[in-house]
Amino acid sequence: AHRHARRQTRHGAVARREGSGAAPSRVAPRAGRRGMAAAPPTKRARVGDGSALGHVKETLLQPALHYAELNGLVYVDKSPQGDPSRLTQCPVSLLPARIPPFAFDEAVALSPLWNILVDKVSRDLEWLYAVLAKATVADEFTRRLVDICQAVHKEGLRQKVYLGIHRSDYMLHDPPGGSERPRFLQVELNTVASSMGAHAANTTGLHRFLLERYATGSDATAEALREYIGLPAGASPEEAQRRLPNNPALEAIPDAMASAHKCYGVDGAKVLFVVQSTERNIADQRWLEYRLWQRHGIGALRRTLAEISRQASLDEATGRLRLASDGADEEVSVVYFRAGYTPEDYASEDEWKCRLMLERSLAIKCPSVAYQLVGAKKVQQALAKPGAVERFLGDVDGRRLRSCFAGLWGLGPGEDDAGIIAEVVKSPALYVLKPQREGGGHNFYGEDAAVKLKAMSPKERGAYILMERILPRPQAAVLTREGKAQMAQCISEYGFYSVFLGDGSKVYLDAHAGHLVRTKAEGVDEGGVAAGFAVISSPVLVP
Repeated sequence: AHRHARRQTRHGAVARREGSGAAPSRVAPRAGRRGMAAAPPTKRARVGDGSALGHVKETLLQPALHYAELNGLVYVDKSPQGDPSRLTQCPVSLLPARIPPFAFDEAVALSPLWNILVDKVSRDLEWLYAVLAKATVADEFTRRLVDICQAVHKEGLRQKVYLGIHRSDYMLHDPPGGSERPRFLQVELNTVASSMGAHAANTTGLHRFLLERYATGSDATAEALREYIGLPAGASPEEAQRRLPNNPALEAIPDAMASAHKCYGVDGAKVLFVVQSTERNIADQRWLEYRLWQRHGIGALRRTLAEISRQASLDEATGRLRLASDGADEEVSVVYFRAGYTPEDYASEDEWKCRLMLERSLAIKCPSVAYQLVGAKKVQQALAKPGAVERFLGDVDGRRLRSCFAGLWGLGPGEDDAGIIAEVVKSPALYVLKPQREGGGHNFYGEDAAVKLKAMSPKERGAYILMERILPRPQAAVLTREGKAQMAQCISEYGFYSVFLGDGSKVYLDAHAGHLVRTKAEGVDEGGVAAGFAVISSPVLVP
């Protein structure tokens, strides 16, 4: 499974700015905050009771499924039954998720700042290694990545240009009663294998088709759709279209790869997609490959780390990376990692040696191992400490990013964590325990977090951080999976892509690159799409 959402669901506390330490250092909670957090789902305010969606579910399921299947919103079937061509629909929401326009615009505006922050942190190795020191003691995977980073920098970087395809994931903090202005609070920043860009763009296309085609008539379906997104009777297709923001991910991400390829400067070189051997989400990757060829005439190769270890060679004099392909040696201009973010991708020492070879090469990496380390949870927690993000961005831009930080705490030796652990044991529903892992299924929620904390030694806790749960407001939605539809009260996580190309002194590219929405039933902790927890959606801007 890829980097799908997996995080906060139920009702935690409001965001705060402190980064770590015991509970006494925390900002005092707002009155009634804990009560709202602990309230069962049936007690909460609802945004739409779903009554307008029952008819939509019946009438639009078939056209939505056909559109998805004929426009590349597909997965490899889990049970191919001897037929490797068997596909199934990508899980999608039948309708987009409603958010205020100002919240969407604010998140888009932050994208270039996240890029700059990642690049600056990745090049301040003394700070980065110090932040990850405790995690390397407790977590072997993080230690191996740090070892590779140290080795390539000690040798001397052959390639200082880094390509970043990042995604900052948020939830819309929107407490009941309208006591606060809704705003996005960050769940995490993804710096490696930031997936679902193609599916997100195609889901926007699906929702645009459904709203333009079915929301502007005089029948019951049109009336229900207009009610859902707040359109007046007699609205034109253009009015429906304006509610759905353009999603450029399927152009911006391949264009960024092409910019890196051009920066490398060798005509005929190839972009190498590093993939997993059991990948089901091939369509999301292949769309990027196809667009890279269609828009720029740049070819791509797909290999696992194990295959690269057998087929690749590194010219020690020049650093050029070549890959055996159909009887020829292809030079690699860009290495794009859609694998390598989980220990399972390194089944033997061969894969680790391969990763070191890729990092030592002249090819531009997306991401470099330093960029990947910046995405670690320990780094996210350290940047939330007072003055940390300002160290890299200055006071003005630092305050802008800090406005979307949720409460984060370090754990383990040197973190004075007894107080915050006591808070988790007392009110476990308000916290999420996160390891230094990407991909879904690794976090601990509620009582599980409290049990895990009590079971770990201080050294073991050093590989984790604590995060407060964010308070999203549920919305009625229709979720589709395996050809079936289900209505549920849901919450959504919003990802904003950004692309960056720079060498530490010069910035070649720094831009917003599209968005992703993942929607899941209220009360579900994890949020992976491929794992069966969430579906892909898109935002509709409703004032």
